[in-house]
Amino acid sequence: MALVEQYINNYNTDEKCSVKKLNKSNKDDVNLTVRFPLYKRINNANAFFNNKKEKCGKRIALISVHGDPAVDIGKEEAGGQNVYVRQVGEALGALGWQVDMFTRKISPSQANVVEHTPNCRTIRLQAGPLEHVSRDNLFVHANDFVESFLNFQQQSGNYYPVVHTNYWISGYVGLCLKKIHGCKQVHTYHSLGSVKYRAVNNIPACAKTRLDVERMILETADRVIATSPQEKEDMRDLVSQLGNITIIPCGTDVRRFGNCTMKQGRAKLGFSDDSLIVFYVGRFDERKGIETLVRAVG
Repeated sequence: MALVEQYINNYNTDEKCSVKKLNKSNKDDVNLTVRFPLYKRINNANAFFNNKKEKCGKRIALISVHGDPAVDIGKEEAGGQNVYVRQVGEALGALGWQVDMFTRKISPSQANVVEHTPNCRTIRLQAGPLEHVSRDNLFVHANDFVESFLNFQQQSGNYYPVVHTNYWISGYVGLCLKKIHGCKQVHTYHSLGSVKYRAVNNIPACAKTRLDVERMILETADRVIATSPQEKEDMRDLVSQLGNITIIPCGTDVRRFGNCTMKQGRAKLGFSDDSLIVFYVGRFDERKGIETLVRAVG
């Protein structure tokens, strides 16, 4: 985890730092120069955060760097994580928390703030270019996201004693914020690199960094959420024996479902009573294993 620790420990420096990154084409190590977020640019930052800690109330930041909670579901890289973060945010808002959900702005035409409920909103921060960047290439902009978050805190006068990070890139952001001003970090992985990379043919260049970050999150975050017993088992077997894990299964919004008999449903869809039907709900994405499903039942 030397790479990640180097990021974190050098966070307060005003210098460029040369680190190693895996070259995607030939797997050789190449140098990548990254400028760490200049926390020193924020005047009297420590005094600001110490002042706000006693006045923050029930305020929480949900961080989902690549998964915009306000985006239309079904677009590129917009699926389960976006729904999860949005639903958790609105549920916490209904419980009386003031919830700010932070994500990355990808277009000049996007609104900076989207209000969902009186207590819950999405805030888009600039980190890197104002365009879509795939998850596998997004980590180089994570430090910019941290700096934009800190600037927003100072400008808005808000302090977040708890941050709930989602996915490993957001988890890295949370690690930085935890080190800077001592907030509590809760983390949901959504997927584990150690599991995913066993199932794909092309390993991305960020793989080693992701595995290091995911281990550091588990060992450092105040609480890690596993959404199933299997995920908790994978964390222990493949990531680390250290860290605090709690299983909280994903919920279902039953208000989105109607109520009819199987016969009525088949009739409405035009299927006969004895038709053999396979029902799939989800995005058409190769990683979802749809071809495996078709081959299994075909």
